[in-house]
Amino acid sequence: MSSLPPAQGPDESPSDEQWEAFLRDAMEGGGAGAPKEASARDRLAAARVRRPRRPRLRRPRSGTAWLAAAAPWTAVAAVVVFGAFQMGLIPIPRSSPPAPAAGPASGPAEAVSLPGGGTSDGDQCGTKGYHHFPLPAGATAVEPPSAASPASGPQLSLSHYGYAADPEGEGDIVIGLRFTTPGTKKPLRVSRALGGEGAAVEIEGPDGLVAGAHGLPVIWPSAARASASGASDASGASVDVSDGGGGEIVVPAEALCPGHDGDSVAKSLVPPADSTGTVTGPPPYRLVVSLRDPAVGTLRTTLGLPPGGGLLSAVNLVPVARS
Repeated sequence: MSSLPPAQGPDESPSDEQWEAFLRDAMEGGGAGAPKEASARDRLAAARVRRPRRPRLRRPRSGTAWLAAAAPWTAVAAVVVFGAFQMGLIPIPRSSPPAPAAGPASGPAEAVSLPGGGTSDGDQCGTKGYHHFPLPAGATAVEPPSAASPASGPQLSLSHYGYAADPEGEGDIVIGLRFTTPGTKKPLRVSRALGGEGAAVEIEGPDGLVAGAHGLPVIWPSAARASASGASDASGASVDVSDGGGGEIVVPAEALCPGHDGDSVAKSLVPPADSTGTVTGPPPYRLVVSLRDPAVGTLRTTLGLPPGGGLLSAVNLVPVARS
């Protein structure tokens, strides 16, 4: 018998050990025939037999079964994460703080010096009926003088008012003043500093003062024009406001009471009107501008009127159309 070990499969070539056994048997004269190469058909059949079987796919678990299996691990993970938060190992995302405003929307509830001159009435915020210059009775009356008793002597009115914003987003309330001298052609020359006291502004809402300041300087366009033309009295201490002359007052944001902004306050100074432009009611906020100057009292005296302390005032209230 030959000691030739059997081949491992029909598709495999004889090994070195099989060849050595074959040669040894051949030399001894009684060996079996040389091992044969497997045919192509045999190798293909053997490859099919040895090909690994595709594993059977498991049927997916139902959602309930998955939750039941994952519940213990989920509970453990929750405990671990909670402990990490308590120890500060995991940062908690926080929303970024809002960017600071470009400028103050209002001033403090105390009297402060204002940029450009003057002092705020912040210590009077919420006060009703407050005026820096004590006004006489009827000074803020709505009804205009009747034809039987026309106005005479120097008068003050508001030519315009509103909010003016700059390119940086900050803004001020700008108020225009207009002087008239009905009943006389005599000039009215007031001091540029209005007797050294400046002008006073009070804006009052339903709950009291929302903005106020006193000692505010007045910008005089007529003085600027005189200076530009090189007039000899351009640098004088007085300015002629006769025949409708006027000036402007700037109320900065610092003169507003806390919680108010210039744009909203200025819009509340405008009275409501219908589609024809007819005023239908008073404005939400009342604006009063007052000033006093010796020249006003002097002109009144020459006209045979009480000097009234040289005080002038104007209000944004206008007569309401009656049905």
